[in-house]
Amino acid sequence: MVKELLLGDNPFIGVSHLAQEKAREIQRELLIERKVEVLNAAIDAGAVGFTFTVHPANLELLNYVKRYQSNILNKLSFYILVPYVAGYVREATRTGMPGLIKKLIKRMLATSLSKDGLLSMMMPTPVNIVKLFLDSELKEYMKILPRNNVKAVLLHETLTELIVAFNIPEIVRALVKHFRRKNIGFGLETRNVLRTMEFLMENDLKVDYVMTPLNPLGYQMTPSKEDAERAIVKLSTWGIKVIAINILASGAVGSMDEVISYLKQFRDYIYAVAVGTSKPQRAIAVFALLRNLIT
Repeated sequence: MVKELLLGDNPFIGVSHLAQEKAREIQRELLIERKVEVLNAAIDAGAVGFTFTVHPANLELLNYVKRYQSNILNKLSFYILVPYVAGYVREATRTGMPGLIKKLIKRMLATSLSKDGLLSMMMPTPVNIVKLFLDSELKEYMKILPRNNVKAVLLHETLTELIVAFNIPEIVRALVKHFRRKNIGFGLETRNVLRTMEFLMENDLKVDYVMTPLNPLGYQMTPSKEDAERAIVKLSTWGIKVIAINILASGAVGSMDEVISYLKQFRDYIYAVAVGTSKPQRAIAVFALLRNLIT
């Protein structure tokens, strides 16, 4: 059953899976004040959450909101994707791997001043290093957001697919425990929801959330649209909350009516639906229609 409508951040950080140049142009034009207008419009139209990547532009936005319109933060639940993989790729290109590693170590050392961080540094196992790395990614955001409103931390698809491919359940199991101790849910973002579902079930491993594409075109639904649909139903039946993303297939779907009609088939199996936009008017129109999914 659909419980939450979420605003996504792709237009805020210049991401479009179909047209990168178009995305960069939108991002250049989208001043921070305009992003706040989009947030307010989405809230007014029914959005109750914001899902975002730990991208510098989002940190700037949230700092601005806290300073000038802090009431917005109290109205939203937050689903945070970590890490910002593209940023590390660019950093490695600019400074080389030694420079990137040095930067990561410096950041993690700063985070290690916490109790959990000190334990991780004293016992630097691969699992503890991953926990410390994610905590370092989240540190500045956790200073801004109301703690009770941070509903989940979700592992970026790149790391999810690696963990699934190499069958490393102990990392996921440790992260679930780590974030539950902080009263924060933990989830996985994936573009291969069938394989992720199999990985979780084969290892008797239950995360709180799985975020994955769901749209009438089957765009980014791997290995096939039908397989992804069946996996989503199984995950939901197993008690995992599914967050549907890319519902518009990066704008390739003909109309919102088509999207709504398709998603209604799965509303008993979806916990939340996320959609991004760069225009306040569009946010109002889209979320007004998505409210039809909430029962």
